[in-house]
Amino acid sequence: MPLSPSPRRPGHRKALLIVNPTAGHYSPRRLKDFVRHLEQAGLNMQVAVTRYRGHAGKIVPTHLPETDLILAGGGDGTIAEIAHAMLGSSCHLALWPVGSANVLALELNIPFSDARNAALIASGQTQTLWPGWLTTNGQPQPTLFLQMVGIGPDGWVVQQLSSTLKKHIGRLAYLLTALRLPLAYPFHTFETCVDGRTYQSRFTIISKGRLYGGPFKLFPHNHHKQPSFSVFMLHRLNPLALLGQARAFFCRKPCPAPAFTLIKGQTITSSNRHPVPVQSDGDFQGTTPLHVTAAPSPLVVICPPLEISPHLKEETSSSDIT
Repeated sequence: MPLSPSPRRPGHRKALLIVNPTAGHYSPRRLKDFVRHLEQAGLNMQVAVTRYRGHAGKIVPTHLPETDLILAGGGDGTIAEIAHAMLGSSCHLALWPVGSANVLALELNIPFSDARNAALIASGQTQTLWPGWLTTNGQPQPTLFLQMVGIGPDGWVVQQLSSTLKKHIGRLAYLLTALRLPLAYPFHTFETCVDGRTYQSRFTIISKGRLYGGPFKLFPHNHHKQPSFSVFMLHRLNPLALLGQARAFFCRKPCPAPAFTLIKGQTITSSNRHPVPVQSDGDFQGTTPLHVTAAPSPLVVICPPLEISPHLKEETSSSDIT
């Protein structure tokens, strides 16, 4: 059931900004200017800079008792790490999108102007979102994600990605790594089970939002306010099969052997006799077997009102991907 937006608050006084200094669009000067905007907006700021992956999750608990707002400065992975550590608390989360892709910030319409973002944060305008909860062979303890999970080629690209290359050229680093897929990735078929129904897939994406890889709209609906997901499964790699499915749609004919499936689900599992790489929010998370469901509690995030999409049908055809 969708949750109601949290009421507006006049502004948070005690705020902590946790910053990942390796994020693609971070600089000390930009940090100084952003903090100045926040303080001018009436916030009493503290700043903590992370030193390694996982450090942000250790910083959060030490500040929760005296902080009612935490700002996550970084990309989608850093935001998810901070949100995980905040789960179950009454603290609110705000975003400072300085990562390479910033898909979640695009999804939530967070301003990329630091001055406008500071004004939004000071306004205290919030929405209650429901993150995802992921376990894999490499992550037996559940980890939170806010935007999406990729299984197969997507996970392999993130696993192979050079952090140095990502720092210097941003999203282009993903494309350059993906060019190695035809020669280096085996494209194993694996099972994806959505609410008890099993599919054979070469590539699966489990998403809370509509966007994929940046500003690219892959899904027709947003599930951030619901404990559910959009699930895209590519069954066949043959381009002719994809064209055949598109032709069947435009001719209004059934497609007997679809190349892909797009459905809505709440519990997703995936397994295979060969380990298949998995990523969530741009971070490598190990391999299958995988289990995804809604996080145990929602999260309050400072952002403008979200567009409420119609409920996704139980099973959709290619006509829903627009």
